[in-house]
Amino acid sequence: MSRLLSSQNLMKQPLAMPSAGLANPPLPGWLLGLPGVSHLVERLGVTEFRRRLFHMSPALLPIGLPCIQHRDVWGPTLMTILVISAGVALIVAVSLGHLLKRRREENWMHAVLGYMIPVLAPLLFLPGRAELGLMTLQILALGDGSATLGGIMLGGRRLPWNRNKTYSGLFCFAIVGSLAATYSYWGEAHPGIPVATAFAICGMAALCAAIVESLPMRSNDNFRVGATALIVGITMSALVS
Repeated sequence: MSRLLSSQNLMKQPLAMPSAGLANPPLPGWLLGLPGVSHLVERLGVTEFRRRLFHMSPALLPIGLPCIQHRDVWGPTLMTILVISAGVALIVAVSLGHLLKRRREENWMHAVLGYMIPVLAPLLFLPGRAELGLMTLQILALGDGSATLGGIMLGGRRLPWNRNKTYSGLFCFAIVGSLAATYSYWGEAHPGIPVATAFAICGMAALCAAIVESLPMRSNDNFRVGATALIVGITMSALVS
């Protein structure tokens, strides 16, 4: 009888959370309540879902930029904001690495720097061509990010050269990346260009980056995707602008 009572008491006691739970807290309820989020978390896992959110969130930064009057070559105010934002992003990425790193991932800083370098390089070293950096940012953030989400939500046939990727993910990358990049490129280009021209430049850059992202390579894809988008964008802008 005493053993039975002891067992019942143990069953009533709350289970102790493992130490990993403290380092990887659950997502807030309001977020899980949004349409489709629970399905994505179930398919991706909490860590990978957080990683996708972190990956896509920088695309919000330049949304209002076309509405702000500023010079062709960014002045000290915008450049200061850029440097501060990059520094804050780097600090946040390092401090939240334990929440965002994949299991057995050892090159977290390589992933962070691979994301930042293709975006910051044209903004810092190509004065008057900020549209190239913003285009690269949108393709990396929203194009690459939507490939994972689209592939999971839509499913479908797998790519013949990479069975871990789907046509739906590839198309989501190309479409979302093209549209988001076109907005930033067209809004920042000086002198102004037609939307169709911006779409031709960004569409080709996003498509090439989507194909590179789909290749069966084990290394982190941030740098090669961003570098591809930037190089193709520079080439296309020279051809059609």
